[in-house]
Amino acid sequence: MHLIISRTDAIGDVCLTLPAVGWLKSVRPDWQITMLVKAYAAPIAQACHWIDTVAVWPEHMAAHELSDWLRQMKADHIIHVFPNRQIAKAAKQAGIPIRSGVWGRLYHWFNCNHKVWLSRAGSQHHEAYLNLLLLAKVLNIPCPSDQQMRQLVVHWSGMRLPDNPAHASSKDIVLHLYSRGNGREWPIEHFAELARLMVNDGWHPLLGGTAQDAEALAQSQHLFPTGCTSVMGADSLELYMQRIARSAGLVASGTGPLHMASLLGQACVGLFPPKQGVNQVRWGSISPAGANLQLPQTCEKTCSNHDCDCMHALSPAQVWQALQQQMGVRARQTLPG
Repeated sequence: MHLIISRTDAIGDVCLTLPAVGWLKSVRPDWQITMLVKAYAAPIAQACHWIDTVAVWPEHMAAHELSDWLRQMKADHIIHVFPNRQIAKAAKQAGIPIRSGVWGRLYHWFNCNHKVWLSRAGSQHHEAYLNLLLLAKVLNIPCPSDQQMRQLVVHWSGMRLPDNPAHASSKDIVLHLYSRGNGREWPIEHFAELARLMVNDGWHPLLGGTAQDAEALAQSQHLFPTGCTSVMGADSLELYMQRIARSAGLVASGTGPLHMASLLGQACVGLFPPKQGVNQVRWGSISPAGANLQLPQTCEKTCSNHDCDCMHALSPAQVWQALQQQMGVRARQTLPG
C-alpha cells in the first residue's frame, strides 16, 4: 500500500500530524507513506523517520500538471488530512484509486470516493489526537486511546535530529516571542521580565523568531536584559529545530515551535487563554517534559490575539517556575539507567 497523507498547511499542524504517522507505521510497517506538505514546512516532515517520502506541493503548478505530478507517484490511497480543493480535484483527475476526506467539505463530495465524519469544532480532543482519529476512521483500524498517544507521542513523532551530548548542560533557553496569529500573544514586556529572571539565575535566553519578527521586536528590544541574544532570522527551519533540541528549554504560545519542542521531548511551557478552540486542551504541549499554563476559569470575553487579558494574567515568575520544573523532568529522563 502506498498512502499519501496530504497536510499542506502550517508548521504546527504538520508537527501534530507526525504522531498519527508514527502510530500508523507501528501497525502497518510495510506501508509506504508519502507526506504532501508546503515547502516551508517540509523540514518538519523530513525530520520524521517514519515518513518514506516527503513531497512538496508545487503550489503554482497548473491543474493538469498537478494531476500528472500526483499520477506519477503511483499511490493507492490519498487522505486529505488538511482539506485542499485544488489537491482534492487533482487527486481525482490523477486516478488515485481511494481518495478520502471529511464530509464537511462540499468539494470532497465530488472528488473523494471515501468520506468520513469528523468534526473538529468544539472538540475536547487535542489536535494531534484528532489527526490520529481521522486516520484510524479512514483506514478502519482500531484507534489507540488519548492516554496511549500521550505516552508514546515523542516516539511516534519520529523526529530524528543529530544527537548532542552537551544537550543536558546547555544554558540556552529559547523564548519564541511571537505566534504570527497562530496563538494568543503573551505580552512582550512579560517575555522581557522572564528573560531578566533567567539571566539573574545564570541562564542565557535566546530570542527566537523570523526576520520579520525581528522588525516587530525592534521597538521593544530595549526592554530585554543585555544577557539575551536575538537569533531572529538567523536560522532556517531545520537549524531552528536543531537549536531547540540543543537548548535547555523553550517558552512560547500555541505556535509551531512549541509543538516542535514538545515532539522532540524537550522541556517546554506553552501559554494559552482559557477559550475553547484555542486553549491548552486543543493545542497544548503533550509530551512528558512539556507543560501548559492558562487561567483556570473559562473566559468569554472577545479579545484580539495581541491584547488578551487572560494571557496578561500569566506572570513571568509563574512561567519561569513551570519551565524550571519541566527542565528537571527532562534532566531526569536523560539520566543513565
